[in-house]
Amino acid sequence: MMTKRAQIVKDILWTLVFWGVAAGALRLWMGLGETTHLSDAMPWGVWKILNMLGGAALSTSGFMLGVLVYVLRRERFRPLVRPAILIAALGYGSSLFALLFDIGLPHRFWHPVFMWNLHSFLFEVFWCVSLYFMIAALEALPIVLQDRAKRLTHVLHGAVLGLVIVGASLSTLHHSSLGSLFLLTPQRLHALWYSPLLPLMFLLSAFGGGVMFLIAVRIVYAWMFDPEPVFGWVSFAPPRNVCGGKGDESPTPGRELPTLSSLGVIAAVILALYLAVKVFDSLWYGNWRQIDASRWETWLWLLDLTLTAVIPVVLIAVPAGRRSVVGLLTAGACGAAGLVLNRLNVGVFGFFADAGSFYFPSLAEWSLSLGIIAGAALVYLWLAERARIFGDGAARPDGGLKAAFESFAQFWRYTPGVSEFRRHSLIAVVMLPLAFASLSGHSEAVSGFPKIEPPIGLDATRARLRLDGDRQGESTVFNHASHQQRLGGEQSCRVCHHISLPNDKATPCWRCHRQMNEATDLFNHFGHMERVAAKEKLGGLHPANASCVFCHESGGPKLSETAKPCLECHKEDMAIVYPWDFGDYKKPNLHHPHSYREAMHKLCIGCHRAKQNELGKTGMDECGHCHRKD
Repeated sequence: MMTKRAQIVKDILWTLVFWGVAAGALRLWMGLGETTHLSDAMPWGVWKILNMLGGAALSTSGFMLGVLVYVLRRERFRPLVRPAILIAALGYGSSLFALLFDIGLPHRFWHPVFMWNLHSFLFEVFWCVSLYFMIAALEALPIVLQDRAKRLTHVLHGAVLGLVIVGASLSTLHHSSLGSLFLLTPQRLHALWYSPLLPLMFLLSAFGGGVMFLIAVRIVYAWMFDPEPVFGWVSFAPPRNVCGGKGDESPTPGRELPTLSSLGVIAAVILALYLAVKVFDSLWYGNWRQIDASRWETWLWLLDLTLTAVIPVVLIAVPAGRRSVVGLLTAGACGAAGLVLNRLNVGVFGFFADAGSFYFPSLAEWSLSLGIIAGAALVYLWLAERARIFGDGAARPDGGLKAAFESFAQFWRYTPGVSEFRRHSLIAVVMLPLAFASLSGHSEAVSGFPKIEPPIGLDATRARLRLDGDRQGESTVFNHASHQQRLGGEQSCRVCHHISLPNDKATPCWRCHRQMNEATDLFNHFGHMERVAAKEKLGGLHPANASCVFCHESGGPKLSETAKPCLECHKEDMAIVYPWDFGDYKKPNLHHPHSYREAMHKLCIGCHRAKQNELGKTGMDECGHCHRKD
């Protein structure tokens, strides 16, 4: 008979799976723009960061346990090898599956196999993740086959040492490469998370956090289905005296608890090293100066560090903590949650300040992300029962029989019972229509500014663009390729893209002109304070607060009107060009750019008016010249 806990968990997981199925179908049918809150400013979301980076990091227990048992010969950890390998295979498999939906054209997922870009970190990550998934799948194959295909199983058992060594190498490579990937964003990623030591930090946090996740998974599974190996049981000793009386209740620790405790010590040592690297990085590179109680990034950074390292290390360091189920579970859960939060901080939250907008996943993104995780959990539970990856238990030490816990196989067989089939069918019938109805609406990106969309490419090379900034249907077709050719080829980009963001080239119009009918407050005051403080090498507890005098006159009001002109610092790195007289474009207001409508009209009409005078034509500066039906 099905246990109530298992039934509730299974129903919740199936509900999430059906919502994920609906979200995945809509994503493939409607595309990224209609189903996600991703944008050019924030192009990476939960599928790539939570499922891919976080999922891969949580799955490192597979190669960690493989190295401990097969390379270092620590046989006491052998009972945890099978669940760890299964976590690795399902974790990497679900990560790759989620990444498939994040690709703009999912049917081209095979391109990196044949179209190599040897200069890309992502190319190396793709190959390492894919190959490691294959290695983990081969390692997990004997678990799935059990007594079937004995010859193949025997071959795989013989090759397990080589598979473990290759898998450890691949896992080390791609985790460090994922950290190296963010080294390309020194001007975008917040200074609290950016560091030249990111590759090392990614490695250490994944190694320690992945093992903590395995500990948490083992304890939760025991709590739900088979408590004895971890929680132990209560043995009733004989009465103390011949006159009778109540016997003693003395709890007997679970036989796997010492193993989990030892594994926790290994993970805690790795996380302590990670904590030391973080502290060294903050002191050596001066990142501690970015800590400001008034900034939400500071609190998120502290929460990240506390969950990932501080709480697990402290709990494991205390003998009472590492010898108790609650202490180990808390350490494991905090380590895993902190690891995922760290990846979200580095991949998403750390870019908010530079992007000038924030990102919150749409309902479709959450549904697909959680649905994939729920699907992996269901497969894990199914294999855990069918293959008995956690063992069959043992007899009670006092000679009694083991307490009867309902077998997971009784409520999830190869052929589900009628009651199960009806319940799962009911969940599908209710959830699928509800999910499609809830997810099919147009997804508006969440942003700190009214949304101006980039031009729509009308062909694969974006030679012709449809300009419709607010997506209200009032658009015009712009032949970008012909304009570029007439104005001088690639060297003509600066003619239209008259001002670029610092150290950028041909910044798109919508990045600065962010509102359709009103000027935008573009100036990032706090970002300028940080950059000036770093450039001038200011000291003190909060060096950014001492940067005011470099832009404002001392003693006077510190207003935008009284600040130093922007062009005194940005004349070179913003590539400002004024080929024609566009009125106040001679002295651009970098603090409050024009509205999108006004900017486009001034640029196009001014250019057309100059050209028609040069060519002796008429009508080029009229509305119908551009706004026409094609």
